[in-house]
Amino acid sequence: MTLEQLETFVTVSRARGFSRAAMLLNLAQPTLSGRIAALERELGAELFHRRGHTLELTDTGHALLPYAERILALKMEGQQAARRAARGDLGQLTLGANPTCSQYVAPRLVERYVQAHPLDRARVYTQLSPSLMEALLDGVIELALCALARVEPRADVLWTYSAPLLLVVAASHPLARIGACERKDLARFTILSTQAGPTRLGLSRIAPPGAEARVEATAGEVMRQLLMRGVGVSVLPAIAVWDELKRGDLVSVTLSDAELPSYDIALVSWPGRPLSPAAMSLVEMARGATIPDLLE
Repeated sequence: MTLEQLETFVTVSRARGFSRAAMLLNLAQPTLSGRIAALERELGAELFHRRGHTLELTDTGHALLPYAERILALKMEGQQAARRAARGDLGQLTLGANPTCSQYVAPRLVERYVQAHPLDRARVYTQLSPSLMEALLDGVIELALCALARVEPRADVLWTYSAPLLLVVAASHPLARIGACERKDLARFTILSTQAGPTRLGLSRIAPPGAEARVEATAGEVMRQLLMRGVGVSVLPAIAVWDELKRGDLVSVTLSDAELPSYDIALVSWPGRPLSPAAMSLVEMARGATIPDLLE
């Protein structure tokens, strides 16, 4: 059973006649008839019945047709994949990221990927970590960026990064001029917090006893904008305020009596599933670059 025989069989079944199929395949009719006869001999059964001037599939033909179509489709997909690889096109990247990584890490990795593979498509989904794990399990995404602490135990961790958390204020804020403080000093200022994520994690460790956030938001980007306006103090990953710290718009304040934890993130996949060339390329980029590299 050859690909030529299967292609001929599928074409005859669609054309419902040898003459038209021969024209579609640009074959001499004896050649086409010979292929069908050879396939029937191998199977030990006829594939077509004559009904007047047209052909109809036998039970054997009906049984073979979906498999023949699937084989030819795989052949075409293989050819397309090989052509894409030859011209540097790796296909489609599907990446999921939690809200924090979607704002700070995923865009920088995807930017590098798009620059390296301008012919590829990339889809980035933002979901909470539990939903990302479900999407990985279901095969909706190939890779997920999320908090290491929320990674499903069965997932494969391909890359990790420990993001330092910083207590930050605007350059015009009183704490910026001092450069350091104690936990109790934070009670004098407006505390900005997200409802979850690294900001909430950091503030839970350093907020003075009894102190509550006066402003809460669902995204770190809101915190960053409020900080830029001098509204209060908050905790954000260094990667989230890298540019603002370099420009001097925001200032990192040292705590003399407390230590902020790190926010550990991970790039993960679901075990037992080979990664596509697109996904492997992104993993290699993450492994090969430091965060300062990504930010410059």
